Amino acid sequence: MKIVLFDVKPASSNSKKCINKDLAGGMGTGTWIGNSLRARIFEWVKRKNVVLPVLTTAYLASIFKKAGWEVEVASADENFNSSNRSGDLALVSTSIVDCHNELEVIKVLRKNGFYVGAYGAFASSVPDFFAGEADFVIKGEPEAGALKIISEKELPRGVFEVEPIKNLDKLPFPDWSYFPINKYSYFPALTDKPVVLMLASRGCPYSCAFYCAYPLLMGRKWRARSVDNIIGEIEFLKNNYGIRAIDFRDPVFTLDRERARSFAESLLKKNIKISWSCETRLDCLDKDLLKVMRQAGLKNINVGIESYDSEILKKSNRLPVEQKHQEEIISFCRKLGITMAAFYILGLENDTEENIKRTINYAKSLNTLVAQFAINTPYPGTALFDKLKEEGNITNFEWENYDEYTPVFRHKFLSQQKLLDLKEEAFVSYYFRPSYLLRYMPIFLKKFL
Repeated sequence: MKIVLFDVKPASSNSKKCINKDLAGGMGTGTWIGNSLRARIFEWVKRKNVVLPVLTTAYLASIFKKAGWEVEVASADENFNSSNRSGDLALVSTSIVDCHNELEVIKVLRKNGFYVGAYGAFASSVPDFFAGEADFVIKGEPEAGALKIISEKELPRGVFEVEPIKNLDKLPFPDWSYFPINKYSYFPALTDKPVVLMLASRGCPYSCAFYCAYPLLMGRKWRARSVDNIIGEIEFLKNNYGIRAIDFRDPVFTLDRERARSFAESLLKKNIKISWSCETRLDCLDKDLLKVMRQAGLKNINVGIESYDSEILKKSNRLPVEQKHQEEIISFCRKLGITMAAFYILGLENDTEENIKRTINYAKSLNTLVAQFAINTPYPGTALFDKLKEEGNITNFEWENYDEYTPVFRHKFLSQQKLLDLKEEAFVSYYFRPSYLLRYMPIFLKKFL
């Protein structure tokens, strides 16, 4: 049996956006800031320096290869013609930000005789979008779908629903031999290359599932790989691909602090030299843990701050972190040499213009290496989407606009144009401040000069 895994390149109609399909829980993001020169400069920097693969595809390649299938990983674009390829099965990775283009690729594959399946967070959340053209759509973790196809020895039809994988240690390590790993970049968070992605755990139990895309594919139940299994993959990556940096895509890497400490201590004990980045909550961090993680190669942490106003966060079903604690942790990380990427959401349901400007000013006071300002996006499949749709407040059902930078619902206090203006103001005023440039310009000069 032969499988062809298709990586669909973004359509030219999305050329103004910097699209990364593995972000936002696999829904993908399409960064566009505005029309000013400074906004365009920021977009150019991001387009050149945040280039990431879809981790799931590397897992699928490994799973099918281990089962004895012939595996091919191929690229496709809007001018794609599959007549020169053949296989028993084609699987197409999907996103919300490039879904129409991905649908067209599926149509071409079917026309040329392929049996086609679609997978990913968007396909799992809105399977009907692809079900009319694809032979089947995996609803749930794609890796679980692959294992079920292999075990049942037949190809599914329609919506193919699967349960989450219980024992993540049983998954083979992702196979990066099919991928151009030297092209991947996660700058400025990680400066070493080659860099790839890893998952040490899956699932997120926190209440932000009300609007967050992560649980749509991973679920809310937290499932963790053993420390030995994670260390084994890092050794495999270093020995086989010369990997020097890893970005962990776990929603909450330090949910179990003792496990995180054990992981860091294992890296130190084995003298494994690797730069790495992770994502977590600030209230899942403490100073002692940060010290040992920094010694073990931690370079950057992604954290969600989202709003200055804790009451607005609570009304959005978000568990806020005490400001004193988050300021202490960010300051301590700076002393240790750990950079921070802080994520903010503009246009939470009870946001006002005044509150958003306070959030922007608060971000400036924290002065992290990266500040990401996303417009509140009600992803299909989340409780927030269902609520706004029931209220009649979803104003845009063009899925590709669900890119984290485009307003798609009627806000009770802010017009869509005002949200766009505040988004551009946030990025431009943050990154072109003297205090930001003085602290971080050496990192960028080292990269570009």
